[in-house]
Amino acid sequence: MKNIKSVVNKIKKIAKSNNKISCIFLGSTVQKEKSSFYITPIRENKKFIFCSIILFSDSRAQKIAKIIDGQVDYILVDTEKKIQTNYKISQLVNIERAIKETVIKSKLRVYKGNDLSILSTETLINYYFLNDKRGISGKKVIIIGAGNIGFKLALKFVENGASTYLIRRNKKYLNNIVKTINIIKPKGTETSAFVLRKIPSDLSIFDIIIGSSDQKNLIKKNHVSKISNKKLFIDLGKGTFSKDCIKYLVNKKNNIFRLDTTSSYFSYLDNVIYTELIYKKETYSKKINNYNFVSQGILGQKNDIVVNDAKNPKKILGVCDGGGSLKKFNSSDKVILVKKIKKNTGLKLIYE
Repeated sequence: MKNIKSVVNKIKKIAKSNNKISCIFLGSTVQKEKSSFYITPIRENKKFIFCSIILFSDSRAQKIAKIIDGQVDYILVDTEKKIQTNYKISQLVNIERAIKETVIKSKLRVYKGNDLSILSTETLINYYFLNDKRGISGKKVIIIGAGNIGFKLALKFVENGASTYLIRRNKKYLNNIVKTINIIKPKGTETSAFVLRKIPSDLSIFDIIIGSSDQKNLIKKNHVSKISNKKLFIDLGKGTFSKDCIKYLVNKKNNIFRLDTTSSYFSYLDNVIYTELIYKKETYSKKINNYNFVSQGILGQKNDIVVNDAKNPKKILGVCDGGGSLKKFNSSDKVILVKKIKKNTGLKLIYE
């Protein structure tokens, strides 16, 4: 616990001296070691500073929550529920409930760690193929370890036009995953997901090779020995590639990307702050004379005027058509509307 207090104090000090928002993410994962928690390195940008604490039990979550409550601006808790099996004992780990019952002073919010990993992976791949006019369309992808993350990534790849092959130890589960992807993919999508019973001896036929398994050393040197040109290798499982495989690929000038989710955590924090700004209002609608103003993010009735803030409007964002969309106004229509509103209400608004 001394380590946690030290890290929290460091975050507080940096946040205060640099006018940053301090945050701690509390997550859970399948336990692979006897330690009761571990702390990730501190990350910061111009606006935020944070670290993550990964926990393995509800009781430990509550103890740590008590220590950090009120010490940082935001505490974000992973909403995923997991069954942990330790020493032949299975139990449901629900740190969300445990922490919500504990945190009083800091602003408590939720997140989904796996989804941030998926976002980071997708962003990395799209950036890698940025200069390819087709993006990942037409590419062949193999995902070794079709769990929660592998399934969601595969669906995205198929939707983007990539033929996606999945491997998992539990073949019945694997068949269901692939079947589900091919059922729920958009009707116009020509590509599909496919079942692979084992890792192909030659991975050179794939453009993107993703290791997403909790098993170590699955991808070995012999699997990549025939690769002559550069491929995109990503390690999500953090250990899926064997040492001899890594050495061989590096010598061949092929990088293996170890996923860094930092950018997704920062973008998620921005999302949290922006959402609060939009929806944390005392007033969502306000009528002045014959005009009804509604705040952005609220579904209005026909002719309701969508503004940045109904209580204190400064900008017009649109006019409701009554069916969930906005009316199409040209520049002259906007000018006329602004003048009418000013004449009848006294409000000096800008139509964006």
